[in-house]
Amino acid sequence: MKLSKTLIFAILLLLAVNTQFLWEGKLGIFFFPVCLLLFVCFIALLIRLIKKVYRLIKGTDRTRQNVIECVVMGVSLGLIVAYPMGIVRFPNVGAPIKLMAFHEAAGGCGNTLYLREDGSFVERAVCFGIFDRKGTYRISHDTIYFSSDDYPFDYAVMDSTTIRVHEKGSADERVTPFPFYGIRPLHH
Repeated sequence: MKLSKTLIFAILLLLAVNTQFLWEGKLGIFFFPVCLLLFVCFIALLIRLIKKVYRLIKGTDRTRQNVIECVVMGVSLGLIVAYPMGIVRFPNVGAPIKLMAFHEAAGGCGNTLYLREDGSFVERAVCFGIFDRKGTYRISHDTIYFSSDDYPFDYAVMDSTTIRVHEKGSADERVTPFPFYGIRPLHH
């Protein structure tokens, strides 16, 4: 059996959607154009599938190859519809999350801070793209100390409702610290 270009394209689209947690934080502002491109590819494959199913039902193309292509394309597109963000999601990959907090800004932008049990952290910023910052942390009493070259914050102070992060090298107490709200300790 020869694999058609359409069949390969459907499988690659399914792989792209289900592995997006690996590449979405690296694209930055190009994430939304790539999502638009994936959506256009999905619509093109859906139209192609409808044509193939129509020819299959009409009886003009009842070959084994066409049946296999219809089934594989149908399953691929069905999985994409059922799990548009992928079957495996970002927070579920890696060490279990110990603590999660978020900060919501204007225009639907926001940051989410994930502290993992293995001492690593990820801050995911979503605003006109998706950006990830990674590093390590350690907790001493109510203070979280961050270690990362590209993370702009030295430390954070926790209380029961917020995590207030402080910029590196900022000794000025008049600067309002960046707050994360909605602290949720997560247990697996």
